Amino acid sequence: MKINLILTPEQEPATLLAMQAQHADNFFYLGKESQLAGTNVLLLDAPDLVAKFQRPMSFDSRIVKSPIVGDVVHQIAFQSKEHNDELIKQLVPNHAILAQNSNGKADFMLWTFWPNHDALADFLASELFAQMKHLMKNPYTTSYSRVTSESQLSLTQQMRDFDDKTW
Repeated sequence: MKINLILTPEQEPATLLAMQAQHADNFFYLGKESQLAGTNVLLLDAPDLVAKFQRPMSFDSRIVKSPIVGDVVHQIAFQSKEHNDELIKQLVPNHAILAQNSNGKADFMLWTFWPNHDALADFLASELFAQMKHLMKNPYTTSYSRVTSESQLSLTQQMRDFDDKTW
């Protein structure tokens, strides 16, 4: 399965929301949950949709644990130490995708999908997550909420980085 990540898409939010509504199973319009707020799009095995975007970053799936559902998405970009990607594959939780950069390098992405922030927080505090992170070289994490309305993109929304009650 081809996975494509589009950073800061050029399309208007209304267009992206309409595309997501038409392709709910493989189009994820994601809003970052940090002070570096912005949006990205994650496309799962959708070449017709990928063609509508400039600069997609292409990945090949290594493991997909379906169904891919959830309104909270946690992304980890990392490099593999030696052949630790094989060990990481064994630890991937349900509702997740592990993908490798299409250029064949040891650059990987892990996307996990959660029903809510409490479930994500439990995962981040788990021994499983600690084991996976230990196996990764230079892990960089980003959390997203699936954007379902333009009101979520408002600058008046509180960023999760500053909400000490949730993390």
